[in-house]
Amino acid sequence: MSEETRYMENELLNLLDAFKELNSDLDVKVVFQNIILQMAKLLDAEAGTLWVTDPDRDVIKATAVYGPTSSNILKVELKMDEGIVGKVICSGKLQLISDVSTDPAWAPRVDKDSGFTTKSMLTVPLIAKGKAIGAMQLLNKKNGQNFTRKDAQMALVLANQSALALYNSQMFEEIQNINLSMIRTLAKTLDKRDPYTAGHSERVATYSKWMALKIGLDTKTCEELYKAALLHDIGKIGIPDEILRKPTKLSNEEYEIIKKHPEIGADILSTMEPKRTIMNAVETARYHHERLNGSGYPDQLAGKEIPLFAKIVGIADTFDAMTTDRPYNKGLSYHEAAKELMTCKDTHFDEALVIAFLTALEERKYITIEEGHALEGR
Repeated sequence: MSEETRYMENELLNLLDAFKELNSDLDVKVVFQNIILQMAKLLDAEAGTLWVTDPDRDVIKATAVYGPTSSNILKVELKMDEGIVGKVICSGKLQLISDVSTDPAWAPRVDKDSGFTTKSMLTVPLIAKGKAIGAMQLLNKKNGQNFTRKDAQMALVLANQSALALYNSQMFEEIQNINLSMIRTLAKTLDKRDPYTAGHSERVATYSKWMALKIGLDTKTCEELYKAALLHDIGKIGIPDEILRKPTKLSNEEYEIIKKHPEIGADILSTMEPKRTIMNAVETARYHHERLNGSGYPDQLAGKEIPLFAKIVGIADTFDAMTTDRPYNKGLSYHEAAKELMTCKDTHFDEALVIAFLTALEERKYITIEEGHALEGR
């Protein structure tokens, strides 16, 4: 095998590895970082920056970086037509420059802001659906060499795949944001049916996320839990107003009707598609009133039979119920409700989850969510 053939084979294998990395995750931040890491690795660059357009603000943002001063680069923004990267995005054509100081389009303030010294540069556009959505810059090829036409060709191949991955990630993130917005709107609409529990779903979702973070669940799982918690009481849609909004204590018959809301909620959510993305929400809606000792409802599950999400939301739901004022009952303080939870650990609630929640409360100095928002606004 000739040296040239070996070189081409090696480059092809590197590209295949890069493609696998680029399409391994739909999390937009992960994809951004994968793109720049793979490009820098492939072309032996000292540093690199992935720039993404922000049409709403008419700027180009450094979104992912690699190199010795990478943390400083993330603070940099350029105008849409500023610098070599702006020129590449506007023209849709790559730029291969051996000495940036001689190029009239060079924006030296990027180096000034970051503390990095750029000598040579390869900049390629990221084009998806016929539109430049960003650009990739590779800076200072190692060992004092310059980027070559072969490097540029390789960069373009990877840039085409990168742009597609970036576009898909942006679309996925946008869809996720829309879904979350719809879920929040649905939860708020439900809460408004009962004037005494306004904000209940959002608070339960927040408490649930606190617990999840304390027990070490990953970011993706925490977000999934948050969405499921927002929908945990969706079944109350099927409860008559005269019962749901009753200002006095419920009769035994009325309480039995209220107890049907987990089954109603699970039935409503089970009709949504795709099934795999809603399953946790279905289980959470149905089982968040189950208790470790089997005394809960609707199925009297016990111990490990209860899904983790439902265990977490059950604690959050109970805590919020205890700390909410009713016409016939003054809500407990955070400290008082925390003591009540401790008396129920290992009988009604998982001890590790209760401790995780109380630890989260202690870290926040038992400040209520509403008080926390007020403090943030000062």
